[in-house]
Amino acid sequence: MKGSGDTKSLNLSDWKETSEAEYGRLFTIIAPELHPFVEDHAALGKLMDKVRTGYSREVYENALKRIEEELEHHFREEERLILRFLSNHIPADDAGPVFKLKQEHDIIRSRYLEAAQLFAEHNEHSRERLVQKMNMLAYLLKKHIEKEDHYLFPMAGAILTQEEKRSIARELSGGHPSDELEPKE
Repeated sequence: MKGSGDTKSLNLSDWKETSEAEYGRLFTIIAPELHPFVEDHAALGKLMDKVRTGYSREVYENALKRIEEELEHHFREEERLILRFLSNHIPADDAGPVFKLKQEHDIIRSRYLEAAQLFAEHNEHSRERLVQKMNMLAYLLKKHIEKEDHYLFPMAGAILTQEEKRSIARELSGGHPSDELEPKE
C-alpha cells in the first residue's frame, strides 16, 4: 500500500460477507465467557457489509456511530480484560499477539478519525474519497474481526485460566471488577 488510505493499489477482493452459519460454528469453539465479544463482532460485520455496497449517507452515519461505540467500549474492554490477562501468559511488550492486536486497534482508531472527519466535511467533490476511506475502514475492521474471532478468542479460551475467564464474564455482566486478578509483572 503506497500511502495512507490509498485503496487503488490494495486488493480488497477477499471480502467475505458475515455469515450466521460461520458465527454459529465459532460459538462452539470459543469459551462462553468470551461470547459477548463475538456477538458484537457479528453485528458490526453485517454493518460493514452494508458500508461496502456503496455510498449511503444513512449507512455511513450509522456505521460511524457504531464504530465509535466499538472503539470506546469493545476495544477498551478487549484491551482491559482479554489482552491484559493474555499478557500474564505471553509477556511481551513489543512482539506477539497482544502487541499486534493493540497496534491494530490504534490503526483502526486512526482510520476511524480520518473517515469521521471526512464524513463531517464531505461534499460532492470529496464523495469518492469518502467512499474509499469508508471501504478501507470497513475492510480493516472485517479483517480485524476475522483475526480475533478465528484466532484470538479460541486461543484466549485455551490459554486463560478458568478464573481469568470467570473474571472477564463477571466484569462484562456488571459484576465485580476484574482487578481482583492482577496481571503478573
